[in-house]
Amino acid sequence: MRHLYFRPFIVLLLAFCISAPAFAQSATTTQTKSLLWEVSGNGLKQPSYIFGTIHAICPANFKLTDAVKDKLSKSERLSLEVDMDAPNFLVELQQSALLPKGSTLRGYFTEKDYTLLSDYFRKNLQLELTQLDRMKPFMLHSMLLSQLTECQAVSYEQSLMELAQKQGKEVIGLETVSEQLSAIDEMPANVQTTMLTKMISNMDEARETYRNMVKLYLQQDLDGLDQLSRKEYEVKEYKVYEQAFLVKRNKRWIPVMEREAQIQPTFFAVGAGHLTGEDGLLQLLRKKGYTVQPVP
Repeated sequence: MRHLYFRPFIVLLLAFCISAPAFAQSATTTQTKSLLWEVSGNGLKQPSYIFGTIHAICPANFKLTDAVKDKLSKSERLSLEVDMDAPNFLVELQQSALLPKGSTLRGYFTEKDYTLLSDYFRKNLQLELTQLDRMKPFMLHSMLLSQLTECQAVSYEQSLMELAQKQGKEVIGLETVSEQLSAIDEMPANVQTTMLTKMISNMDEARETYRNMVKLYLQQDLDGLDQLSRKEYEVKEYKVYEQAFLVKRNKRWIPVMEREAQIQPTFFAVGAGHLTGEDGLLQLLRKKGYTVQPVP
């Protein structure tokens, strides 16, 4: 049986922009295989679009399809989860990633687990863990991306932002960096630390899960991604995780998306994990009265 602790990190690659498959709801809505969706009706003068991204993928697997490029060109703005081009982006990110004053990374781990983590970072990343002692445990996941992907991963968000800027389009965000990273603080510290130690101890299985995720993503199979992220058994702590990282954020984004789509046709690019399930963006928009259809 696979370690459940891999799944939240896989979720991040599809649902959480900064570090980088939604925990499934009780009912799953069958989707046409597509990552690109048109949103129209309900008073919109022109359609907007939603594109599901993966936040870290190897260059060999990266591709922006002609359909994605075409719909971006027909939109007036690009909206990412956060505005990565904002002047205060890096400062806000750094501030939100730090532990409260007086707290240290070492204080979140048992001596055994801290030694395991320290040895891994020293051997594989040539980093001393003491240099990261003010970082929230969860943020260390972003430093493990190269270990998981086994490549220098690229980002759909970065590529879309660069393309939009070349086209002279404004880039906006659905939330601030602080709002996005506040989801971390809702996750119990013991879950954050266990995710790290379990992943490091079982990296081969984590890599296999990642490869399966990429395969489904390239097939544009949202249902498959939804199934991959299902829990094999119930773990109470992950209900908190699901609510913080997916459900709450999706519901907070809907009025923002409605407002922006009313102002101008907008191309929304968010982690593919946000699209699936009854509390996914596609279903939430349909419940609001919009027509949401796949773009061939």
